[in-house]
Formats: sequence, C-alpha cells, structure tokens
Amino acid sequence: MNSCRNLLLIGLFVVALAPRTFADEPAKKSLPIYRVDASDFEASEADIRAVCDSAAKQLWRHFPEYDLEPFVVTRGKSGPIVLYQRNDMREIVLKLDTSNTFWSQYAYQFGHEFCHILCRYRPSDGKNLWFEETLCETASLYVLRSMARDWKKSPPYRNWTDYRDSLRDYADDQIRKREHVREIHASGLAAFYRSHAEELRKNATNRELNGAMAVVLLARLEEKPEHWEAVRWLNETAAPKDEALTAYLARWYAAAPEKHQPFIRDVAELFGHPIAVAKPAGNE
Repeated sequence: MNSCRNLLLIGLFVVALAPRTFADEPAKKSLPIYRVDASDFEASEADIRAVCDSAAKQLWRHFPEYDLEPFVVTRGKSGPIVLYQRNDMREIVLKLDTSNTFWSQYAYQFGHEFCHILCRYRPSDGKNLWFEETLCETASLYVLRSMARDWKKSPPYRNWTDYRDSLRDYADDQIRKREHVREIHASGLAAFYRSHAEELRKNATNRELNGAMAVVLLARLEEKPEHWEAVRWLNETAAPKDEALTAYLARWYAAAPEKHQPFIRDVAELFGHPIAVAKPAGNE
C-alpha cells in the first residue's frame, strides 16, 4: 500500500510541474470591489491594479455566486498580511510587502492573501490555521501559473507579453526550493503531516512545510479548478478550542455543498484523516 501511495504522489508532483490547459473556462464575471492605495509602492496605481486584477481573476472565476466585503491593497513592510480588523472605511486591509515593478512578487503575495479573504478568514486559536495557510500557498502558485498562460495571449498591456515567462519561472522556483517535497515523495503526505503536526499546530506559517504540502494540493486544484470554490466554506462556522484535524476537516465537509464534498473528502484522506460518511438508510 505504501509503495502505491508513493507512486500516486510522485504522479501528482509530475502533474503539478507540467503545463496545464483547461478546455472549459467558467464564464467571465466582474471582479470583487477593491481599490489600490499606491502610496510607498514606487509603482503606478494603474500597473499595480493591472497585476492584482489578473491575479484575482485566476481564482475569482471559480466563485460564480459570491459577494465579498470591499478591500484595499496597501503597502506593508513587515510581510504580506490580511488584517482581521477593518479600516475606518469598513474595508478589509490586504497588505503586500513588495515594491517597484516586481510583478511576480506582487502576484504571488496577492494570490495568498486574496485566498484568505475567499476562505472567510476569522480569528481562531490557530491550531489548524496551517491548513488554510497551505491552501493559500497553493493559491499563490496556482495564480502565477494561470497568469503565465493568460499573459501569453492577453497580457494587461501588449508590451508585458514576455513577462509571462517571469511569472512561470517565479512559480517554478518556489516549487523547486521546497526541499520537504522529497520527504513527501518518500513517505506520503499523511506520514509527512504526522511527523510535523506538532510544529504546524504551533507555527501555522512555517513556509517550508506549507509550501511542500501546497505542491500536492496544486496538482489536485489544477486538475479540477472548480473546487477552489470549496474554500469559501472553510471557516463557515467557528472552530472550537483545540479542535482535532479530523473534526476540522469534517466541519468543512459538512458546511460545503454536495458538489465539493468528494474533493474535501479526498483531501482529508491525503492527510490521513478520512471523514466518516454516513451510509444511506437501508444499506448494510
């Protein structure tokens, strides 16, 4: 069984590193309401907006019926973050810690923080926050790779077409440098989580661990990107204190629509915490 599981994981990583094309794209929809405060970015508001629009579109296209609170993109200088507290205009504050024209870094950071907003992020005791952080690291990679495909034909500006290679290279570099991916290859994701569970529950933002697990999830979400929508129910209900991972994933499963439940169940099994599903009445 272990050898079969490892072969499956290796296959997933191969898929994650290969170019993807999607025959059926969801219908276009308006982007959520947000503004850009270009102060201190040392780049134009229009250019920052163009990058953020492109990054947001890669995920937002998979949320056909979803209303978000307005948010503002501002310059941060202690790491990218989405604040829990709204500003005086009742906006969510999304901070990017980048500047100038490092568009790949803008996109990478925006993808992560925008995913937190899509997850309906909320304060908790943080014991399972590592899972949301891993999803958001997955979003960063997904956004960059999707933007690279989009910009091949439809860049924000005609003279940005060649920048698609930089977007893809940035994503590939992030994947390559996650050395813990080798450990997942060797032992499987469930064993990897067991080995690092204590650290993850103490430090939700261990980027080396988050990033390695994100490579596995990236393959699943590039294959079936419609399941990005499942994250909107991740924090539908408040987490009890010291909640076990199995209970956390089961609570997500119960909150999500039926169309996303097989995906959530699949992810839970990857982490070695299968969700118990009640059999229909009358079945043995």
